[in-house]
Amino acid sequence: MKFLIYPAVDENELQEIQSVSSEVDVLNVASEDQVLEIIGEIDAMYGRITPELLARAQKLQWIQTPMAGLEHYMFPALAESDVTLSNMQGIYSDNIADHVMGYILMFSRGFHIFLRRQLERNWAKGVPVLHLADTTLGVIGLGGIGTAVAKRGAASEMHVIATNAVEIEKPDFVDTLWSIDRLDALLAESDFVVSCVPHTPETFKMINTDQLKRMKKTAYLINISRGVVVDLAALTAALQAGEIAGAGLDVFETEPLPADHPLWDMENVIITPHTAGVGPYTADRRIEVLKANLRRFVAGEPLRNVVNKNRWC
Repeated sequence: MKFLIYPAVDENELQEIQSVSSEVDVLNVASEDQVLEIIGEIDAMYGRITPELLARAQKLQWIQTPMAGLEHYMFPALAESDVTLSNMQGIYSDNIADHVMGYILMFSRGFHIFLRRQLERNWAKGVPVLHLADTTLGVIGLGGIGTAVAKRGAASEMHVIATNAVEIEKPDFVDTLWSIDRLDALLAESDFVVSCVPHTPETFKMINTDQLKRMKKTAYLINISRGVVVDLAALTAALQAGEIAGAGLDVFETEPLPADHPLWDMENVIITPHTAGVGPYTADRRIEVLKANLRRFVAGEPLRNVVNKNRWC
């Protein structure tokens, strides 16, 4: 069996992958020209595929992608092909959930205000505070990230409600689980709304002017999934009009966020530069997912993290 890695990985990662099975001929290739010469004999691969490569891939059965979100990876021929696609869902969940709780704790204790006062050497007290046990956490999307967020909310004694696009069993740490068609109800009840959905054709600008108007004026929106899920102009207008209390944003419809954008100057907005997934173990986890799925592929077992190619997740 021939397994392609493209672009090439470093020597340590290559040895890890080669250790999976002596039955696998691992080809670690840096040049697309080289890949074009051999892609017709490849059974499976890790990395990046292009329309030209796919057109020549006569034996290709499975691709393991190196990322979780696939909106920039997919193209029509790949979606229509018989090739199985798997992603890296789960390797960022705890890091991103911790990031979310960082936003929530800052807003609930007024740290976003105190930080600005610190820069001004201002000793002033008196900021709004929230008792987390009295608040409702609304999680949009109960996948790996949403589940990790919900667990942390429950551990903080928050009332946790969630919506999900597909039917799943309600976890014990979630008080109420609805289908996605109850999104408006979640928005109306939540003190903290957290978007954990991937970018799919269905989630593009899922949070727009109408949805923002359904939120409490005292509620905070947190987006750590994909920027295009939230209409940036609508969110900016809602914040300027005082229609919601604030926002914690790691992703944006336009990245980098332009330096002259009004969000930078808003005291009730916390901005981080698409770093919620950063953690010390990401590279190791990525290789472990790849190795586990390669073992399954060799053994003819079902793969993990198989993607619905029409929904990109």
